[in-house]
Amino acid sequence: MNLVTDQPNQPPVIWKWLNERINLPWSSDLRTIGMMRDDGTIACAVGYNGWGQKSCWMHVAFDGAHGLKRDLWRAAFAYPFNEGGLDAIYGLTPKTFDEALKMNKRLGFRQIAETVDSVILEMTRDECKWLKEKEHVGKRVSTSGA
Repeated sequence: MNLVTDQPNQPPVIWKWLNERINLPWSSDLRTIGMMRDDGTIACAVGYNGWGQKSCWMHVAFDGAHGLKRDLWRAAFAYPFNEGGLDAIYGLTPKTFDEALKMNKRLGFRQIAETVDSVILEMTRDECKWLKEKEHVGKRVSTSGA
């Protein structure tokens, strides 16, 4: 499997896959990272939007546990924190989506608020265990335009 991103002047393959699974609307500030299998199918993808000066929103979809690779998670958290220089990332998950809530907590997100139908999650740079792994040193993922 390989890490891939949507590129300018090419069809947004990663975004389309995310949109089909989590209804992530297109936005001009959307950036993506995905894990693509050798056969060209996508196993897992991450999208970022709502960029502020110190934070953004992160959106994740996957087609099963076999698509969740450590390389993707290291890149997914390095991008907003290291390359974007952000202090925090946020997620919004439906209360009824237990599997996603459990996964978010395993990744290191913590619940900071609850709405009528969703849970708002946060991870700060200091809390991010994915930035502390030695294997990540020196790896970068290019997401042109960010």
